[in-house]
Amino acid sequence: MKKSVVIFLMVLMFALLASPARALVSFGFKGGLNNSKIVFSPAIDMPGQKYLQGYCFGAFFSLNFGPIGLQPEILYSRRGLEAQMLLDPSDPASLAQAKVMLDYIEIPLLVRLNVIPAGPVKLYIFGGPSYGFLQKAKARITYMGATEEEDVKNDFKNQSLAAVGGLGLDIKIPLLFKVTADARYHYGLSNILSENTSVPTDKARNSGFSILLGIAF
Repeated sequence: MKKSVVIFLMVLMFALLASPARALVSFGFKGGLNNSKIVFSPAIDMPGQKYLQGYCFGAFFSLNFGPIGLQPEILYSRRGLEAQMLLDPSDPASLAQAKVMLDYIEIPLLVRLNVIPAGPVKLYIFGGPSYGFLQKAKARITYMGATEEEDVKNDFKNQSLAAVGGLGLDIKIPLLFKVTADARYHYGLSNILSENTSVPTDKARNSGFSILLGIAF
């Protein structure tokens, strides 16, 4: 599935660039900050859980037909959570800081509606599915100044599905490029836990919001 999606996007991109509608196509790079967490069901007692700040970067291209546009992306994205945990449930003093870091290649397939369809400044809203392919998963525990890191990839599925939506802005710099910025929300639709996970709950999904900044040509 991963290879077929990537091949499809590459073929589509080259076909569009070679078509008479070339003036409607732009290609660019973007990067930014993820604020993410993992939502468990049933919930796990994790005091002090907060958003994990991670990076997000990659490439995109967009095809605009006036007010409507398409924007596939390929992003490397870090998700996960940050919380406190008791190493010994009977000892309140054994409170440690914990981070779970899940690195994905994500492929959002977005539809955009241009609120301002013409001129140098374009405001748009967007949304669509996002397919995630897990690359690595680490758990980092810090207790009394000592830090240990463990590979936990076996606890999570290799693929995930989410819905992405948000608000974006394109600013055209004459004869140069476009500056693009967006704020988006990521809502996990699939259970990311594997069948043989050691996590003491049935289901989990990724959630969070991101702010991205980029340039397009």
